[in-house]
Amino acid sequence: AGIILPVIQPRVEANAEGLKRRLGFEEEMDTDFVCNFLLSTYLRGAFVILMTRSFDDSLGLGGEREEESRLVPVLDTLQHTTGDANVYHVYDSDNDCLEVFAARDLAEGDELVLTYHDDMSKEVFGSRFGFVPGEAKSVRILLEEKNAMLFPSVVV
Repeated sequence: AGIILPVIQPRVEANAEGLKRRLGFEEEMDTDFVCNFLLSTYLRGAFVILMTRSFDDSLGLGGEREEESRLVPVLDTLQHTTGDANVYHVYDSDNDCLEVFAARDLAEGDELVLTYHDDMSKEVFGSRFGFVPGEAKSVRILLEEKNAMLFPSVVV
């Protein structure tokens, strides 16, 4: 917060009247509260981007599994498939790059699809990506069924 707050605070103070109206403050606006609220919103957004748009490293050239995730512009726009992916990616640790290969011959106009994670439980997959392939139930219902502690039943 010490790094980002000095960037946010002057903008909040400069736009206090507009923010006051947008956030519904009728009395004096606590700029520290608003800065912390905006900061937590920005951090939450960054976390969601990292969770839904990052790629875990595939097996590296030495056959060792890397434990890092990377944001990869353009690759993150590929769709998930439950069928046969027509592309796959491999992290090249020697050159610090992610290489994408065709898994089969591709025709002009073929949509490039890959498998996000085939080893992830439905609940984890759904909470990370916001959908569960081949599942008609909502992510919330899957999580409710999996963990009653998170979603306790209301007894009337």
